Amino acid sequence: MSERPRLLDRLRHVRKRHVAAWAAVGYAALLGVGAFVGADITLRSKTRRVKGVFVAIGRRGNSVWLPALPETLSRGVIGVVPLRPNRGHAVLSPARIMGTLVRRDIQEERGVVPNGALAWASSFVYNGTPAQLGVGYEDTAVKTTLGDMPAWHIPPASGERDALVIVVHGHGGQRSQALRMLPALRRTGAGSLFVTFRNAYGAPRTENGYHTLGDEEAEDVIAALQWARKAGYRRAVLYGFSMGGNIVLSVLRPKHEPFPLPVLGVMLDCPVLDWRATIRWQGQRYGLPPFVARHMATFVQYVVTRRSGQDFDAVDQIRAAPTFRVPILLWHGTRDRTIPVGQADALAAARPDLVEYHRVEGAKHIRCWNIDPERYDAVLEGFVARVLGRSYVQG
Repeated sequence: MSERPRLLDRLRHVRKRHVAAWAAVGYAALLGVGAFVGADITLRSKTRRVKGVFVAIGRRGNSVWLPALPETLSRGVIGVVPLRPNRGHAVLSPARIMGTLVRRDIQEERGVVPNGALAWASSFVYNGTPAQLGVGYEDTAVKTTLGDMPAWHIPPASGERDALVIVVHGHGGQRSQALRMLPALRRTGAGSLFVTFRNAYGAPRTENGYHTLGDEEAEDVIAALQWARKAGYRRAVLYGFSMGGNIVLSVLRPKHEPFPLPVLGVMLDCPVLDWRATIRWQGQRYGLPPFVARHMATFVQYVVTRRSGQDFDAVDQIRAAPTFRVPILLWHGTRDRTIPVGQADALAAARPDLVEYHRVEGAKHIRCWNIDPERYDAVLEGFVARVLGRSYVQG
């Protein structure tokens, strides 16, 4: 009888070791699968359309009723575009919740937004070309070593080609996401060039199709500066959204100097400044415990580096902050779940001599404009006016 308890004790110990072993295997498998998925999301850009939802519109007078959905409930203004055969567009005021519906008033309307229409609704407001705002533009292409990168050129209203603002979208983004800011850009008196970059949708691809998270994409913005010089422009301001912010800061690296045109300043909307911290943040965003998110981020970085040769130091803009020599206008939203606002806080703290920082309460990723369009536009116009009047430039 005394042998039996001892045998049971041994079995219990064996089971614990097996459980621990299988738990370790399962954890490693979780990290492995998560790392490969995370690396693929990081390296590739697959988004073709501007984010939005399709909804039925109820309209009475100047008011519009929409179903209560995350996009239609977004803070600040949104836009709606009726599907064909209707032709129109409207910018809608902040929401008022009325049961299962959202009421918004029409602030601007082009064409007709009819009652009962099926429409695209989005906090990105526009999903087309500058023509959607009634602005004339030219389809053009920026020549690069990979091929022609499609771009929209909006000449200055005055016709004088002095300064050009080069607008760069983000990872998985589209040029039309920045059309919200086009009226303000026009009022600065500068021309605008809305560009794209390698491996983005509709642009030439590299052999492996991978992003370099801002490093090699900077070469496409350098090519845009060359385009601007040939088009008769004399100086430039760079304007980047999300990963586009990392791209335009990567342009400022000494290896790209001298620039084809003087760069007078940089504007950043919710930029990715530290990719390591961003990858770790994404794990926590989806509910992983902090220690698991750290392990997952390490594995994602390893897989990204093994697959693409990515140098994360080359796109660490917080570390590069001491080298920047042009004024920087920076917006970031406190409700940004894609890029933590702490990155913008760090850049502003590192270079208070250069950075004009606007920390927008309640704004989601690249939605700072939506919270207070008039203030955003005024800040943008004021910054461009100041840097165009400065005597020092980088490059």
